[in-house]
Amino acid sequence: MKNLLLLIPIFFCFSFASAGWIEQTSGVSTTLWSVSAVDDFVAWSCGDDGVVLRTTNSGVNWVQTSFPSSLVSLYTIEGIDANNALVAGLDGSDAKVYKTTDGGASWTVTFIQSGGFIDAIKGYKGFPGYYGLVGDPVGGRWTWFASTDYGTTWDSTGLYKPAASGEAGWNNSCFASSPTTWLWAGTNSTKLVQLFTNGTSADLPTTGVSNTYAVWANDNSRLMTGGDAGLLYSTDGGASFVNAGAIGSGDISAIVGGNTSTWYYSRGSSVYLSTNDGTNWSSDYTAGSGVYYHMSLSPRGRYIWAVRNNGGISRNNLDFPLPVELASFTAGVSGRDVSLNWTTVSEVDNAGFEIERAAVNEGSPLQYSKIGKVVGSGTTSEYRNYSFTDRSLATGKFAYRLKQIDYNGNFDYHYLAGEVVIGIPREFSLSQNYPNPFNPSTLIEFALPFDSKVELKLYDMSGRESAVIKSDFMSAGYHSVVFNSTGLPSGTYFYRLNAGDQSAVRKMTLLK
Repeated sequence: MKNLLLLIPIFFCFSFASAGWIEQTSGVSTTLWSVSAVDDFVAWSCGDDGVVLRTTNSGVNWVQTSFPSSLVSLYTIEGIDANNALVAGLDGSDAKVYKTTDGGASWTVTFIQSGGFIDAIKGYKGFPGYYGLVGDPVGGRWTWFASTDYGTTWDSTGLYKPAASGEAGWNNSCFASSPTTWLWAGTNSTKLVQLFTNGTSADLPTTGVSNTYAVWANDNSRLMTGGDAGLLYSTDGGASFVNAGAIGSGDISAIVGGNTSTWYYSRGSSVYLSTNDGTNWSSDYTAGSGVYYHMSLSPRGRYIWAVRNNGGISRNNLDFPLPVELASFTAGVSGRDVSLNWTTVSEVDNAGFEIERAAVNEGSPLQYSKIGKVVGSGTTSEYRNYSFTDRSLATGKFAYRLKQIDYNGNFDYHYLAGEVVIGIPREFSLSQNYPNPFNPSTLIEFALPFDSKVELKLYDMSGRESAVIKSDFMSAGYHSVVFNSTGLPSGTYFYRLNAGDQSAVRKMTLLK
């Protein structure tokens, strides 16, 4: 359901701002309904008339992307990275989801629903590629769909919840939490709907607030929701609420949480702040014109972006002290090995770092996976140096990030600037298999400085061929092959690699 807030724009000839708030130049004057911060640098926004905006430099510049139709009103957006995003809106009577993989230069429709309205698209916390779609009821059931491929395809299997007559949701009134408690979504029927990743759900009464236009959780227990009659606060995940004593007038349109006890909400042309879980509130910023419709907090927690009904975009530099402050994060390449080095200025309750790597393939989202772990220094105000070596990579481009984890399981990401490139080897080589001796499998690595038909064969001590390990045309680069010895007796064998006019032989031992 489109969130038509009954607010009267207030116009001033000047703005009252705290030191952290600044106005950015969007280049448009249309209503901006939604904003999504990917990180401290990348954010996306959407609105009426097919407007989609993107910044890659923290809002220094906002660029309008090439959306296919100015007749489509866009009400919710979810940025994936600088190139990939999902946006949803109404094309006549059809609710549609559009996806871009090239920074908004082109868009593809990935979801269509006649007579529906898409309220929000959110990523599953901790599950790369998993996204959920929440929409108004159609045909007597709530519109819930899931995607496991970054929103390219959608499926509603196992996500069935009946809806009462007249029930609806609100655009952008949705918050995704932990992998277990997937999200909370606002409604027009005096309740939040809590959806779990196993497909079950719960109705959470919001007595006193019929239309829950906004919802945010600072963790799985501490939750705020607001709308047409003020603000509610819960310390038990929404099982019960108390009045949070919001100040100002009009509908509450958006909520974000800065850290465990800090909260912001927008109401009319102002943003309000509490640093003690809603016990006290103060006016933090008032825009010169327009009404706020949505806010988004960058995952690192440095910036809040807030968008208005006149194309206005405000940004707040929170500058919260992080549990771990990095002074540097660099990478070096030696052959097919990558050395990662980082230095911290200070640490608070730092359990350690998980190192994650993603292959960089043009046009595809980054899919990070854990490749190692380094223990942290707990709490310290002194510089600490860390390193990790990622060995024996194939030829290609790679991205790295650190997942810093505290003792309570909370985490934050630190990204390596730029890509790491493993190039083409200069010389032909065949490495010793590992492990050796082995049973039943072993890894064989080799380097090709040229494209070639490759034959990798196994021979016994008498010179008889025992197995064809690899026979294929392969491109220049570093390659790895896993050999399974099932069916072969114990003994000493030779493996030979032939490629073009090059050949190499090594010995391996199978012990069963």
